[in-house]
Amino acid sequence: MGTAIQIENLSVVFNEKEVLKNINLSIEEGHFIGIVGPNGGGKSTLIRAVLGIIKPSSGLIKIFGQDPALLPGKKETVFGYLPQHLNIDPAFPSSALDIVLMGRYKKTGLFKWPGTKDMEIAEKYLEMMGVGHLKDAQFSRLSGGQQQRISIARALAGEPRILILDEPGTGLDAVGQEDFYHLLKSLLKKMNLTILMVSHDIGTVTTYVDEISCLNINLYYHGNPLGALDDKVLTSLYGKNMDILMHSGVCEKCERLRSQ
Repeated sequence: MGTAIQIENLSVVFNEKEVLKNINLSIEEGHFIGIVGPNGGGKSTLIRAVLGIIKPSSGLIKIFGQDPALLPGKKETVFGYLPQHLNIDPAFPSSALDIVLMGRYKKTGLFKWPGTKDMEIAEKYLEMMGVGHLKDAQFSRLSGGQQQRISIARALAGEPRILILDEPGTGLDAVGQEDFYHLLKSLLKKMNLTILMVSHDIGTVTTYVDEISCLNINLYYHGNPLGALDDKVLTSLYGKNMDILMHSGVCEKCERLRSQ
């Protein structure tokens, strides 16, 4: 396997404020990568730069060795993206199947009716996510966990090589998060995906990812998940908020992981 995403000397400036500074990062195919750090630390900005949604102020990004700008017609087969919020109008009676079919629009065309193949693919991913029986249910009336699985099916419906998730565990309880992360690990193997996931929950993410990136404008660490639990790394990331992390149970999780 080769390199899925290569980021070199990447900086992003908004309104004269540096949001990302000189980021260097290499992500190998087939790996599950967690990106952690405080709110406002540039996590979402980084993945939007990878997706080509925002333009870097300097530096470069390569996707499978190519400039993203040189992937016309291929981008939709490279990326599957789950933003923090899907912005689905709760008053609009979209079914779970309707939501997943949205993931096929780049292949079918926005104003074209989905064909038999598109329907089969959408239903396949609903089944894979364990929610096939909900295909006709109204999306807005489902539980947070069910909506999350359907949203992942939507991101997978375009049959991507890289799955990018922005805070996918938000709104899920501890049991729901554990099931969800196990599901992502199984997808990684089943579909030969590369997964890039933003999360604020450093204590939980370290249990599941292959590698972790610690980001707060600068990239302070990238590598084995246990390295992110180093006191110096945590202080660089969270500063004064370290006290909050200690009292929220992260340190207990750190000690358990260190002892394994």
